[in-house]
Amino acid sequence: MLAAYLLITLALGWRLVDIQVLSAPHYREKARKQTERDLELPAERGKVYDRTGEPLAISLPTATIVANPKQIAEAGDAVDVSELAATLSRMLPEPAHEIEARLRKDRGFVYLARQEPHELGVRVAELDLPGIQVLDEPKRAYPAGPLAAQIVGFAGTDNVGLSGLERQYDSLLAGLPGQMIAQRAPQGLEISSAPRLGEPPVAGTDLVLTLDSEVQATTERLLAQAVDRYKAKGASAVVLDVDTNEILAMASLPSYEPKQIGSASAYARRNRVVTDAYEPGSVSKAVTAAAALEEGVITPRTAIKIGSSYTVAGKTFTDSHSVERGTLADIIRDSSNIGSIKLAERLGPEKLHEYLVKFGYGHATALAFPGETDGLLADANDWSGTRLPTIAIGHGVATSLLQVAQVYATVARGGVYRDPVLVRGTVGSDGTLEPAAAGATRRVVSERTARVLSRMMVDVVEDGTGTKAAVPGYRVAGKTGTAQKPREGRAGYEPGAYIGSFVGYAPADRPEVVVAVSVDEAKRAYYGGSSAAPLFSDVMRFTLGHRRVPPSDPEALDAAAPDV
Repeated sequence: MLAAYLLITLALGWRLVDIQVLSAPHYREKARKQTERDLELPAERGKVYDRTGEPLAISLPTATIVANPKQIAEAGDAVDVSELAATLSRMLPEPAHEIEARLRKDRGFVYLARQEPHELGVRVAELDLPGIQVLDEPKRAYPAGPLAAQIVGFAGTDNVGLSGLERQYDSLLAGLPGQMIAQRAPQGLEISSAPRLGEPPVAGTDLVLTLDSEVQATTERLLAQAVDRYKAKGASAVVLDVDTNEILAMASLPSYEPKQIGSASAYARRNRVVTDAYEPGSVSKAVTAAAALEEGVITPRTAIKIGSSYTVAGKTFTDSHSVERGTLADIIRDSSNIGSIKLAERLGPEKLHEYLVKFGYGHATALAFPGETDGLLADANDWSGTRLPTIAIGHGVATSLLQVAQVYATVARGGVYRDPVLVRGTVGSDGTLEPAAAGATRRVVSERTARVLSRMMVDVVEDGTGTKAAVPGYRVAGKTGTAQKPREGRAGYEPGAYIGSFVGYAPADRPEVVVAVSVDEAKRAYYGGSSAAPLFSDVMRFTLGHRRVPPSDPEALDAAAPDV
């Protein structure tokens, strides 16, 4: 008996040591879970504003209705689950049978409805239903509707950024959730009088964009009109401030309404100004011309033989209209393919490739926008016999519309490339604006080259292929472009599928605004000079007026570039 007693005592002692010492953390956590409930307090997501303080994305308080099915089951006959579900279905968007199915699950937490109007949450809370609780949860809202929707992007039900800036700056906008520990009775009921411990949530940081809502809205309206007028698949535009390279507007139509994003096509959801690469066509001839001037392979007064056709590596290139002999000004004004090809031959593949890269081709911009394309630019060592002449006239290379706009912004800025800027700054909890870093700069061509090229591109608008891009009272420098769209997944081009574009800046004597527009697959007037140029004129005219830019000095540009 003594031995049995000692064995039993030893076993009990060991068990006590195991419970109170070795397994104490396990039982302590189990007890905590029975008497406490960890609640995550969602942080208010940061707001997104335009440059003038107009809200583009905000968070609104909503009610989320949840249930504790285990607590309801433990109540037994005291709670009629079917009647409880019927009561809730009269207020919630879910039918009674679905609510009842959730209430009968063997779980301690289920959602019955999420992010419903705050007033509905108040009505549910007033009923004081057993096992039912109302939580406050912020919901993302876009007060400007479809305005800049492709740029701002979209945050899902859990307030996680899914596209656009909402995704790119999610960690900044999201903030830090708080935590609260609520005491519970054995039946799962919350003890409201018990002290609540935890950490409060930290609201997300606000973003202030460089976009101007008025310029953005007008640009979107003009794009929609152009799509309708030319029976086009779509149209895109970007507007830049020359000095700071801030993006004042960036839009693609068709777009989408944030509330109906689920039904929008991938084409409508994309910010195609930066995500879609296309062959720019003749607007890229500005790079060839700038490189030729900078490298001294041609002077403004040099006349070269052009003609109407030219054969390179067995491929014949033609011009619809060109002079037999002409200067660089003639080549740019008439958008001469042959003239541009002969300039490229004087430069050689390595030099032309070098300037394409300097102007920003072949790699994404510093925006790092989600889904932004690098474009397509093969290494000069891989160029075939026809690649040099093809690239010289804007084919065989692919860019985004923003990359092309950067070329013209560089020329307008006197030959200095500056990274584009979309976020002007951030606003923290103290309410002060922390300005974003200015875009990095690098010199691409000399100021003289940029000045001479500007004067030549004025002739494009005044007496060349881009006359419909003119803006009354202002001298405009720019270039037209028309390119056939390549077939997807196979060689060749889609018959009848073109992208027309126009890129330029004004006033040409003291550039302040760059506008780049493209019209995708226009059924009417698909040439850049016929569809994109008038659209450019409308966007530029509004932007100059909105920013109160004085009219051009008709003699200033001629005096600045006397060699032309």
